[in-house]
Amino acid sequence: MKDLNAAPGSTSFSAFWNELCAYTRQGLAALRAMSWPMLLACCLGMAFLITILPLAIMLFALVMLLRWASNGDDTDTDTKAANSSQSPQ
Repeated sequence: MKDLNAAPGSTSFSAFWNELCAYTRQGLAALRAMSWPMLLACCLGMAFLITILPLAIMLFALVMLLRWASNGDDTDTDTKAANSSQSPQ
């Protein structure tokens, strides 16, 4: 007889866990097969990506925020300059 009160998602979690364990085993086998210089190069490459990518994203967001903040002040000066450049009639 089937269990009518099975926890929802329990089969998908167990499938996810089995796949995660399989990927971990494959990754460890790949690390065991690598030479020391290749392992060092992979570690340096991953460290570079982990540190540089968030830094670049943060600096991009900071520059965009500063540009947005500085554009808010310029709207009043643009209208004043446009009104002062018109000749009186």
